[in-house]
Amino acid sequence: MMTIIFGLPYTTTMNRKRVAHPIPSLVSIALPLLLATSARAQSTDHSCGAPNVHNPAVTYAQATDIDGNAYRTVVIDDKVWFAENLKVTRFQNGDAIPQVSDSASWSTLTGPGMCSYRNDTTFDCPYGKLYNHHVARDPRNPCPAGWRVPSMTDLYDLIFFLDPDANAQQPGNQPNTAGGRLKSAGLAYYRPPNAGATNSSGFSAIPNGGRNPQGQFSLSYDAAAGYWLSTEVGPGMGFFLELAYPQDWAVRNAYFSGYGVCIRCVIDLADVNVEENGTGMINVSPNPTVDGVTVSLAPSMLGQAYQVHDMTGRLVASGRVVAERTPISLVHAPMGMYTLRISGMEGRSFRVVKE
Repeated sequence: MMTIIFGLPYTTTMNRKRVAHPIPSLVSIALPLLLATSARAQSTDHSCGAPNVHNPAVTYAQATDIDGNAYRTVVIDDKVWFAENLKVTRFQNGDAIPQVSDSASWSTLTGPGMCSYRNDTTFDCPYGKLYNHHVARDPRNPCPAGWRVPSMTDLYDLIFFLDPDANAQQPGNQPNTAGGRLKSAGLAYYRPPNAGATNSSGFSAIPNGGRNPQGQFSLSYDAAAGYWLSTEVGPGMGFFLELAYPQDWAVRNAYFSGYGVCIRCVIDLADVNVEENGTGMINVSPNPTVDGVTVSLAPSMLGQAYQVHDMTGRLVASGRVVAERTPISLVHAPMGMYTLRISGMEGRSFRVVKE
């Protein structure tokens, strides 16, 4: 029997089923974000220091929001996901997200609002902020530049990648094994039994308290993780992902827009290794790779030197970008993660994964 912690049962019809890649690749392919400045030591620690959140077998990278908050990120299939809950206080354009503590004021909101659970900022580490659905679908976007609040499509892609046998018609309301692969393992955050939790994906979902449309906080914060999607059910309601303690499946659910739950951000992997450097686009692909990558630079950048190092700092390839599309061979390099640096790029580096 399905347990609903936050929301209301809601079903829609999906007409396609995602073809998944083998699940073991989730641990071996965890590509750090393009602008991560250094490899992060693998541990269970959250970016804010809270222990027992992450999967130490997964390689995480880092993203930063407009407030300077750091978040671990993880590659799952063809997308990069936040592996920690958002706690930003401003939209991407710098506008403040209204901080609403008073219950009466929260209950009358017709636009964006956020708060800490129980109005206690100590919960922000590691649980993040609570946002209403108006924040999740606001065009000003609470996620960092290039990132977005996940859509319904992003959620279905995630579910079907983790469990190809999920019900194609109602994948959020039928048993599947995706939830256990998304939930942080153990009982440090979830109440028993935290059914099926392995966190094999590295998503590291932890439960969080919620705030109902009347402004009242939930009594507990160890029962379920709830994450808004940008997709509306209809006027006054939004979809969200729920991952609860008594079951190992991901539930796509719906609730009133005035409810306060958490947000995760996502970006397409194809967009990660593209950046603007003042002189035009710089692209590194394919990534992950089997035998090498191609570096694409604007004509004004030609002639720049490149170096590829393994994670111990050993140089494995070097040369110059002599054409707008310059191949770099890694055919003799073992499987693993590498750092590609290109001169004239202000010390920025690209992380390359060889399968």
